[in-house]
Amino acid sequence: MADAPQPAAESARAERLRALSALDTEAEPLFDALARTAAVATASPIALITLIDNEHQWFKANIGFAGMRGTPRDVAFCARTILGSELMEITDTSSDPRWADNPLVTGQPGIRFYAGVPLTLRDGVRVGALCILDRTPRKLNDEQRQVLAALAAAVAEALELRMQTLQRQAAQQLQLDGAISDLEVARTGASLVARTDRLMGVGRWSLNLETQQLDWSDELCAIHELPPGHRPTLLDAVNYCAPDARPAMESAVNAAMVEHASWDLELPALTARGRKIWLRTMGFAQMHPAPARLVGVTQDITIRRRVVSALEASDRRFRKLFEYSLGLICTHDHDGVVLSVNPAAAGYSVGELLGRPLTDFIPAERHAAFRAYLLQLMTRDRNAGMLELIAKDGSRRVWQYQSVLDDQSDEPYVLGHALDITERYQHELKLSKEAIRDPLTGCFNRRYLDSLSDAFLSESWGCIAIDLDHFKQVNDRYGHQRGDEVLVAMAKFLFRHARRDDPVIRLGGDEFLVLLRGADSEATARVVRDIEADRAVAPIGFTLGAASFGRGVPLGEALGEADRRLYQQRAIDRAPPPGAADRVS
Repeated sequence: MADAPQPAAESARAERLRALSALDTEAEPLFDALARTAAVATASPIALITLIDNEHQWFKANIGFAGMRGTPRDVAFCARTILGSELMEITDTSSDPRWADNPLVTGQPGIRFYAGVPLTLRDGVRVGALCILDRTPRKLNDEQRQVLAALAAAVAEALELRMQTLQRQAAQQLQLDGAISDLEVARTGASLVARTDRLMGVGRWSLNLETQQLDWSDELCAIHELPPGHRPTLLDAVNYCAPDARPAMESAVNAAMVEHASWDLELPALTARGRKIWLRTMGFAQMHPAPARLVGVTQDITIRRRVVSALEASDRRFRKLFEYSLGLICTHDHDGVVLSVNPAAAGYSVGELLGRPLTDFIPAERHAAFRAYLLQLMTRDRNAGMLELIAKDGSRRVWQYQSVLDDQSDEPYVLGHALDITERYQHELKLSKEAIRDPLTGCFNRRYLDSLSDAFLSESWGCIAIDLDHFKQVNDRYGHQRGDEVLVAMAKFLFRHARRDDPVIRLGGDEFLVLLRGADSEATARVVRDIEADRAVAPIGFTLGAASFGRGVPLGEALGEADRRLYQQRAIDRAPPPGAADRVS
């Protein structure tokens, strides 16, 4: 759980929270937009703007925690975040001893990941946090951490701007009600202006065109990292603009003096310490009746520019990834209708896919599995696996996919990413088949037999063991090529007599095995009779032994019994007549 806060910090936070007048208030579009931006930028299902008082954590913005206004402070992750000045990230809450027993981890909503940045006001007081949460463990990258920090700074600025607006409205209302004198209004207004300047990062300036004296407010000095009361020369002020921004500034000033125009520009600048910043500067000329003074305000918009720049860069990267990805990226609705798709779409054009259900491109026998996929997405938020699609040329392609449900929009949709693994899948399937097949006869081999151990315990089986008679003499007299031909012919003979789904196995050398799944003694005897009836057309003489078993008999025991009966049969058979090896078809 959270560490114990310092009493001095708690007192300052309580005072600032009262001034902000934001606790337990309704949702507001600006804060919702900032929280949603954090969720999108970090691919998180939950994003919150929290305010922490002595006992509670209040949600000023809530994306993904439907119906919740806050939590007790003692279970709040953000209650620990505000104890430091940097981002706090918990990659797996269930394995972190500080949080493993937290009810938000052990119960609903099952939080497994948390990252939060404290909301630090200009006077250094931390009143809450901007945080993101997920139900699976994960880790942010450096860019996501930077965006989250920039958004938290924007949230803090928005809270103070909101407070300033409320205070100004209150002062105006007092004036309208006659509750304070004109002098008190002036004093209050001056105080509010100074406070507003500090909260918004706005500095004021004026230039006397006759004396060329330039006056800066203390806040404007602070923006340029200069001491309060500093009076720069006009040349100093111009030089604070970045070199490539000076022509635009000079043009705006000339237009104000000649055409009485005002300006509103966003320009790069350098502080007195050489730090790069962005400024929004607004100004106009005061006329008496000719231009006598230039006045205006300047605001530090560095954080906003960084946020916008980061979002624009993220959007550009996503669009390029979407357009040029070799993998398939698409969105579809809860019925599987395609809403968007990139060009890597199994030979189809984008226009041929948009607005059509994915079942138009899935084999009919896979439709039930696709419906199960949609149901799981609606109940578990994500799904992964393999999907078979029919390409435009009619071939079947295998795609490995990952899909996630976005239910934060008015209309929920599914975002899916898939890779065409057809060649890899077919290669692996071929290797798998080759691993359990005898390359000469096409029969199964011992590896396949090993895979049936569990099946033998749960089903009844019939076993027919076959040994070729005098096969060594065939190899010795006619050569191994002829011996291979006999083996292949014997395999075909057994395939003809085995039931449709019964495996024929070459155990090695001249030994074969036919397994009859689910066969009782009568079914096993019937197959044996069919084989014996066609003994005359077999490519070589053979001896067989057969046995049947109910479920629960181990594989080794079953094969051992079939072998015992084979050797028993061989012992009672009459010795083969001379020249038996010559009877090779």
